[in-house]
Amino acid sequence: MASLKTARTWGGIGAIMSMFYFTYFLGFILKLFAVREIAEYIGNRKIMSDYLWAAMLNITGNLIMVGSFYSAWDRIGEAIGRPEEIASIIHSLNWWFFIGAFLILIGTWFLKSSYDAIAVQTGVRTFSTAALMYLLGAVFMFFFIGYFLILVGAVLEAMAFFGLPEELPGPTGG
Repeated sequence: MASLKTARTWGGIGAIMSMFYFTYFLGFILKLFAVREIAEYIGNRKIMSDYLWAAMLNITGNLIMVGSFYSAWDRIGEAIGRPEEIASIIHSLNWWFFIGAFLILIGTWFLKSSYDAIAVQTGVRTFSTAALMYLLGAVFMFFFIGYFLILVGAVLEAMAFFGLPEELPGPTGG
């Protein structure tokens, strides 16, 4: 049986763990289970569906961006002394980065949709604020301010999970 108490613990710990490089994946899994618990408790499957879309699109976007960087890094050694080849590598890198960033932006939109629904159903408005920071961070990711906004969103996400009540008032929960 789903409970908000379990979701609060898993989500809060997962949000803290996902702020660090070496524990990110475990934190992500804990947040995934927490969102599933919340969706089951509330009885809204769209919350989990949107969160899964967000996860898949963000992972794919990040893999595309990292893959394009390593591909360019591999080819740059062969291109030294040939400016037209370097320009071609940079052009290709820009397109792949744009595609990856676009997927991340769409994924963050799904995250916002999921967290907004959680905020409305639970009354913890910090979920909406955290999602907004993530969305703005994705928009401004090519500028330094984007990474700062993502960090603020991560901290707010942990605060939101820890701010979940143990039970919702009224007939919604349980």
